[in-house]
Amino acid sequence: MKKRAFLLTSLSLIFTLGLNLISPAQARTLIPTDFRFFGSGYGHGVGMSQIGARGQALESKTAVEILNYYYPGTAVTAYPDDQLIRVNIANLISSVTLNAVGSTGEIRLYQGDIPMSESPEPFGIYSGDITALFTNFAGSVVPALSSPTAKYAAINPAPAWTIRWDSATTTALLTNGVMATQYKYGQIVFKSVTNLLSSYLAVTNTLRLHDEYLYGLGEVPSSWPAAALEAQAIAARTYAIGKLSRLRVECDCNIYNTTVDQNFVGYAKETEAIYGIKWREAVNRTFVDENSALVVTLEGKPIQAFYFSSSGGVTQNVVEVWGSPVPYLTGVPDPWSLNPTINRRYALWSRFVPQSVMAQAFLLPDVVSFTINSRTQTGSISSITGISSTGASATLTGELFRSRVKLPSTWIHNTRAIVKLPFIAKECQVEIIERAKYCLT
Repeated sequence: MKKRAFLLTSLSLIFTLGLNLISPAQARTLIPTDFRFFGSGYGHGVGMSQIGARGQALESKTAVEILNYYYPGTAVTAYPDDQLIRVNIANLISSVTLNAVGSTGEIRLYQGDIPMSESPEPFGIYSGDITALFTNFAGSVVPALSSPTAKYAAINPAPAWTIRWDSATTTALLTNGVMATQYKYGQIVFKSVTNLLSSYLAVTNTLRLHDEYLYGLGEVPSSWPAAALEAQAIAARTYAIGKLSRLRVECDCNIYNTTVDQNFVGYAKETEAIYGIKWREAVNRTFVDENSALVVTLEGKPIQAFYFSSSGGVTQNVVEVWGSPVPYLTGVPDPWSLNPTINRRYALWSRFVPQSVMAQAFLLPDVVSFTINSRTQTGSISSITGISSTGASATLTGELFRSRVKLPSTWIHNTRAIVKLPFIAKECQVEIIERAKYCLT
């Protein structure tokens, strides 16, 4: 204890001596270089906790029991899910490359955005090792096909192009920048989307919701217990059904393939080593028949089945996060999220946020301090105010703050501001620390 006290005293003295080298006005406006946050959980906290579902499955709870727990007052019932869903797999880009992969490598190219129910004569049929480059140009899409063994004539631009393939022998490999994703089912549409500010390429995969879409969801590890996988499949199906009523113009889609909606990773989920088959089997166990499956419902209609990774020990009441009450999206205890054995990364976390990120989040020239104004009933931050060295301030909701500074959650337990003292040279700081160590021996 004496050694610890001496060190703290020494460091306090160092800090004081440093402050004595600057004016009181300067001291009051010392700007932190970084902020450190300590917290628990990952995600918005509304609906089903995925870690909680895993924890309950390990306790032998069924998928239905898990879903009834996180969506109180609902039922898990059969519901038609034979619809097609249009998934955005690349957006706001200028070009993308597609390769046919398989024994024949055949692709069929159609001019226009062709509905899955129609089978017109293709613009062209191409076999072998085909590379197709689609480029957005002045509100149109320009395809360019190439092959090591054949030459193809230039193709005129069109507002959209559709690619199909035989999924029994071929998959489509889409490369966007350095990322390549393999798709097995449905068709892919390349469309130019134009607004008042720009024109860009939107790429969508249209496929059956019932099975083909769900097979490609990468929301949770396939190694998890069967009941947790089944609960995830049912929740994901329910969420997707709620997105079918509207085609979003900005993405040419019903749903995004990212955490904006659901993490759709294509054929890679099925082909995971060892465990890929377990996810497919879990999805299959949620089928009722060929055209219907289990869905979370309230009064016979699918609910808004929000879900997230893990909480700070209690799930959120949606009205405290997004402002509108929903009877089945109320907070329930979620102790499994705080268990470091099953939630190794987010039972407890810490993150550094640079000064530049904090300033940008609050739209202030800088941030010297902040005040947590209020917390939700679960202890997460609901309102936070940043204060600048100029005296200006700005207030954000907890969820908006989390999103802007990229924290795992709003369950923040402790914070720390970090100030680098420019009046103490780096070499002196090292010497001071070494001397403190010497004195403690």
